[in-house]
Amino acid sequence: MRTPTLTQLEMSEADIGFAEQIAKALGYSQTAYTSTSQLWGLYCLPDHAKHRHGCIIKTRELGFLFVADLEDLQLHALAEQERKLPES
Repeated sequence: MRTPTLTQLEMSEADIGFAEQIAKALGYSQTAYTSTSQLWGLYCLPDHAKHRHGCIIKTRELGFLFVADLEDLQLHALAEQERKLPES
């Protein structure tokens, strides 16, 4: 099965407001929008231990998504191991 490619979109002011509503619904109060990193979106910063770092992004195909990479999940050893994996 082939996974479709996702096209990330930069957010408008209205999109950022909507993403802030998503973050609030997930329990985040500390957020920051950026369009200069590898992910363009609203970064959600953990307020307490049950939360993880993550980012709300907008895609053409699926709309808004909450994503986290291994570094966001504080899985640094696995992130290092991932960097050593051969390209698929």
